[in-house]
Amino acid sequence: MNRVQGLGAMTAKRLVERFGSLLAASQCGEAELLGVPDIGPERARLFHRELCASHAEEELARAAKTGVTLVTWADEGYPECLKRIADPPLVLYVAGEVAALETPSVAIIGTRRPTVYGRETARRFGYQLAAAGYTVVSGLALGVDTEAHTGALQASGRTVAVLGGALDCLYPSENKGLARDIVGKGGAVVSEYPFGRQPDAQTFPMRNRIVSGLSKGVLVIEAPLKSGTMITVNQALEQGRSVMAVPGRIDSPASQGCHALLRNGARLVTRVEDVEEEVQDLFAGQRRPQAQAAPRAAEPKRPAAALSPEERALLSRIEDGGSPVDELVRGSGLDAGRVSALLVGLQIKRLVRLLPGGAVARASQEGGGATG
Repeated sequence: MNRVQGLGAMTAKRLVERFGSLLAASQCGEAELLGVPDIGPERARLFHRELCASHAEEELARAAKTGVTLVTWADEGYPECLKRIADPPLVLYVAGEVAALETPSVAIIGTRRPTVYGRETARRFGYQLAAAGYTVVSGLALGVDTEAHTGALQASGRTVAVLGGALDCLYPSENKGLARDIVGKGGAVVSEYPFGRQPDAQTFPMRNRIVSGLSKGVLVIEAPLKSGTMITVNQALEQGRSVMAVPGRIDSPASQGCHALLRNGARLVTRVEDVEEEVQDLFAGQRRPQAQAAPRAAEPKRPAAALSPEERALLSRIEDGGSPVDELVRGSGLDAGRVSALLVGLQIKRLVRLLPGGAVARASQEGGGATG
């Protein structure tokens, strides 16, 4: 199924609902596939043709030859936190330790063209988080990703790299040595793509949902306003992950995305303790690898998130059980773009959550939210 172009997790779920299992679905004809929601004649023809031509044995043999572990969403080793996102990958191709995907993790993301400050900051946080026992997750791209992975390795810690293409099409080629070091030091290099799939403009945004999906929190270090990093932030919010940002120079284009996130309520981070405080509740009950530090004195709760008049007015229109976004646009008198921007800010402040079907609901305030 994973080798069939255009057959993603959402379609696979519909196939299971219709036929009972992926195995049963793989043996269906075109006419039967047409009975599945959102599969029209063209897709049914494509799926049937590719399913007939694809053989799992070939992929399994190639994985065994290259030392790659294939983990499907039906296997016990599939990361639970990733399984709970809206569109989990059907298959994870893992070079290295599969167990690394189930450890307490924080993602570090940012621009491919960081300043010297951005490089140093990403490496420092990668080092300090790894030394504190967290697994550092990033995308193996040049720039912030590379520095975060490198910092984690320098701390003799664990890091996970998620690729935007197949494992045998590693990109960028400059980081092949870094990928080998990650695997050799107890981490993992991961892809959802079958062997031979080259990275492209479509695969990288898809990769980002796995970076955030494997993590409990996402730390942004230098990101322009319009960048792939901000796509990852939106996916992290949809997945209910904490979003944090490091401030930069006010005149630096590379820091504009971070500053926008901070204005919208993202946690301001200047030291590794800020990250730990932000995610500690999410890791409740999970024992960290290193010896535990002496318990700290209880800290006062952070103040409630400050809301602008527009945010407050929009929040008042959102029902606990959910309100369609288009109704919020009509009722608020604001244009759709402004409502979307306000909802992003309210998500970051943990006051609302997205629902399937283009709706939004108030978030539970238990254990966090605006006062967390």
